[in-house]
Amino acid sequence: MWKRAHDHFSIQKPQGIGVEDLYQEGYIGFYESLFSYQESRGVGFAFYVNLCVVSSVKTALRKCRGQSYRLLDSRYSLDMSIAEDDSIFLSDLVESRDIRSNPQLMANYYEAQVYLRGVLSKMTLVEQRVFELREEGYGYQEIADKLGITPKKVDNIVQKLRRIVIREA
Repeated sequence: MWKRAHDHFSIQKPQGIGVEDLYQEGYIGFYESLFSYQESRGVGFAFYVNLCVVSSVKTALRKCRGQSYRLLDSRYSLDMSIAEDDSIFLSDLVESRDIRSNPQLMANYYEAQVYLRGVLSKMTLVEQRVFELREEGYGYQEIADKLGITPKKVDNIVQKLRRIVIREA
């Protein structure tokens, strides 16, 4: 596929599309050929795969020439410079939902972790284990089965933890 993409790219030297885009289109053609191949048609598998790959690459080039490639190339790289002096990149303007990129949220998170450890240190081992299992996503019945207690006892422990956290917050 890489050779096919490079061959067509070097022959046509298209503007607005890169050789990586053509490689990706070729890979999509390859993937589609795996699911659409029909042995009953009497065509060899290798020939069919090559035909699909080349066809996908040529279709991408045709779209590029016809200016209908905008849908093909509608995403921007976060490494794209948006300042004349290359000092600002698109990634500098994109807000991340990852708390690790926000110092304020990280400080709040660590403060909450310290608070939580303090609350848990006052709990019994069973209550701590109920909290851990609940945090991991286990249901009341699963926790009860693991710890050998009733689901109602699990519920009581969870409610106790909630009351403590709300009261001390």
